[in-house]
Amino acid sequence: MKRRTVVALPVAVAAGLLFAGGCGGSPGSRGDASTAPRTPRAAATAQPAASTPSADPSASALPPGAQPGLHDVTGDGTPDPTCGTQDFGAGLVLRLPCGDFSQYAHTPEDGTRLVANSLYRLPGPDDVDLTGISGENLAATDAAGRETFILIFNSDALFDTGSFAIGSTDTLDATIRLINSHYAGGDIQVRGHTDATGSAASNQTLSERRADTVRRYLVDHGTRAASVTSVGLGSTHPLAEEANPDGSPDPEGQRFNRRVELVVRLHQ
Repeated sequence: MKRRTVVALPVAVAAGLLFAGGCGGSPGSRGDASTAPRTPRAAATAQPAASTPSADPSASALPPGAQPGLHDVTGDGTPDPTCGTQDFGAGLVLRLPCGDFSQYAHTPEDGTRLVANSLYRLPGPDDVDLTGISGENLAATDAAGRETFILIFNSDALFDTGSFAIGSTDTLDATIRLINSHYAGGDIQVRGHTDATGSAASNQTLSERRADTVRRYLVDHGTRAASVTSVGLGSTHPLAEEANPDGSPDPEGQRFNRRVELVVRLHQ
């Protein structure tokens, strides 16, 4: 996976950047300054202009059905709105950026083809140091409006084939430092995934054990979180295609799907 650096965007400034309201009006008219020779007339008094009601910024600035967003997807300095949601399983329902955001989406470096509506296509910010983490960071908003970050790293960096015992802890140690410095105090869900080789039952068990192993490591090594839970999803939510167009197996796609995700939901 391509290594990128990301940072959480500030939430508090979103409303001030997205919306601007105003009121209009015209200046009062001036009276006729002339007077008749024998019948004086009082000068006309300027009348205050009628106030034009301010438009509702949220109604005028957002597409129909959209909600204010928390992240600047397009990089123009303004948080972009969200339109609709997508369910990624195990309680992870995320709002999606409005319109076509494919040019801002993550893409695998090795030519691996993403499945339709892959979680990996979601954008991510670009200012947090991922040094030491073999993975990627996505940014989103969940259905409840909470700022959400998804750290994705390949299982091959943590586990031997078919094993749920952690080998090198370098990636997890770096991940704990990242969470404590940028995402402390959130709710973390550890999600285990496998490729589609092997039986569904064995893949489900392996994904559950790997996710629980990572959960226990985070808890035992000082991760600053309100809660840490785990879930295994087997091979039911792939990121990438595991077969080439000619039907032959795609080892890179299989490797891409063997992963652990840390979903961090920040408290508002």
